[in-house]
Amino acid sequence: MPVKPALGELPAPRGELRSPEFADKYARRDSRVDGWDTELFNERASAQLAALGKLLAHPEQLGEEALAPILGERAACADLRPPCETVPMAGSSFAACRSDSPSRELVHVGVPGVLGALRELAAAFGGERSAAKFKVLSVEPEGELVRTRAYLHAKGFEAEGAVQVHATWDLRWTALPKEPADALPRLVQVEVDRHEELRRVGAASPLYAEATDAIFGADKAFEAQLRPDLEHWAARVDRTLGMSLIGHEGFALGDANGDGLDDLYVAQPGGLPNRLFLRQADGTARDAAALAGVDFLDASRSALFADFDNDGDQDLAVELDPHVLLLQNDGTGKFTERARASAPSTTSLSAVDYDSDGDLDLYCCGYILPDSANVTPLPYHDANNGRPNTLLRNDATPAAAAWTFVDATRESGLDENNRRFSFAASWEDYDDDGDLDCYVANDFGRNNLYRNESGQFRDVAAAAGVEDMAAGMGVSWGDYDGDGDFDLYVSNMFSSAGERVAYQRKFHAEDDAQTRAGFQRHARGNSLFRNRGDGTFEDVSERAGVTMGRWAWGSLFVDLDEDGWQDLYVPNGFVTGQDPADL
Repeated sequence: MPVKPALGELPAPRGELRSPEFADKYARRDSRVDGWDTELFNERASAQLAALGKLLAHPEQLGEEALAPILGERAACADLRPPCETVPMAGSSFAACRSDSPSRELVHVGVPGVLGALRELAAAFGGERSAAKFKVLSVEPEGELVRTRAYLHAKGFEAEGAVQVHATWDLRWTALPKEPADALPRLVQVEVDRHEELRRVGAASPLYAEATDAIFGADKAFEAQLRPDLEHWAARVDRTLGMSLIGHEGFALGDANGDGLDDLYVAQPGGLPNRLFLRQADGTARDAAALAGVDFLDASRSALFADFDNDGDQDLAVELDPHVLLLQNDGTGKFTERARASAPSTTSLSAVDYDSDGDLDLYCCGYILPDSANVTPLPYHDANNGRPNTLLRNDATPAAAAWTFVDATRESGLDENNRRFSFAASWEDYDDDGDLDCYVANDFGRNNLYRNESGQFRDVAAAAGVEDMAAGMGVSWGDYDGDGDFDLYVSNMFSSAGERVAYQRKFHAEDDAQTRAGFQRHARGNSLFRNRGDGTFEDVSERAGVTMGRWAWGSLFVDLDEDGWQDLYVPNGFVTGQDPADL
């Protein structure tokens, strides 16, 4: 029988590795090869925290015997559910309390004391449908102990309502002994840096209910094509057709057939037809892509409904790499191609009348996939070797059979700093001068803020304080503080692994402090910039507590609880197999 490797140790490869280069890459999956013992410690401490999370979610199993393998001798902790100050939320269906600087006094001593503190915490959310998960944010040897910071996200449902708990813990552990090989650290001290509880009052169910089956379940196209996952199709569709497992394909919402209901157009990887789901009066949806003439099989990453010919109905722009097709709607939901423009690697589209001539122009964000194109972003945290974005000016005339869209990127000034890895753009008059400005979120580095000066643009991101050097993926404008001007929220990638590694003393030790800070900023997460009203912005992200959006792809300012204040909705995640441990 083969010996199962200890936690944190990688199994030996099956077979023989003849290539020295491949053997070296295979070996470097083991953090200890490069001397990253802190990452080995993280894996084993995370295993202990995962076990603790399961106990918190099932408090009936929480006892001294269950804690014995996790806690060390003389374990102690502060209050794990510290006294919180109520957060004013007038007229809201939510109730919140928060403690930003709880007492760090270790008032609960020994296994019985820690057990009591854990039970008090579990009482906030623990129950039949509860879950709790930790993410380790830092690992630092500290004398004979090892210090970590960890983020706790827990949720539960009770008769009085749904509840979420968010907390940051400061923990100290025993160091890993050399023997046995599978030894796990023991937790000896827990302090709380921050604690927050949020309740949806009077409702024991989520705010939103899953409606996929109710809307799409009876549609044959949905069942046959969209119900199976991408891995299913990757095994059946030739990769040369443009099949992708990255999941960058987008969708468009708009009233395609003029019945007053929003319809859904879904872009698909190459080899799978794009779909147009028309909303029915009974709330269901049916696919009409073939009848509408928009069931393209080409690799398609983005689409947009917009009225490009000013006739009152929603036309359609569709990316079919390397072109963007512009299709005219006849008013009943049937589309005819009127223009085809070159815009390679477009990953998102936005419509705007940038030149104030009364018709909608089209801005195309270009994103070249590094893995599939064998392109490495250089430098990783400040890349400038991506595909350019394209501004297509609408020069169509009402009587013309074909539409005319002209590449106006260079003449408009939007070619400045235009070789980045752009995911999304959003337009707003942030400086209140009567024309629309453009913010572009870029992966692997700095973002752009193009100020519109009568149809000519300048990138003022650095001067305005919104370059946000990170992994930009989405952007949203909104007046979160109610002062009458537009603030900015940028969706990035929060990475617990990035925080752990980038703050280690030996990480890029040969580089200067500014370069290391760039990598550290890259993993911080989302950003909220408050508009000062003078053309500049203040980064209030950490003070507002909005950086933790996980692997965020976009955002939306919306008043979810109807209290008059704009809240933030942040979608997140990535392509992955099913993991029952995920929240």
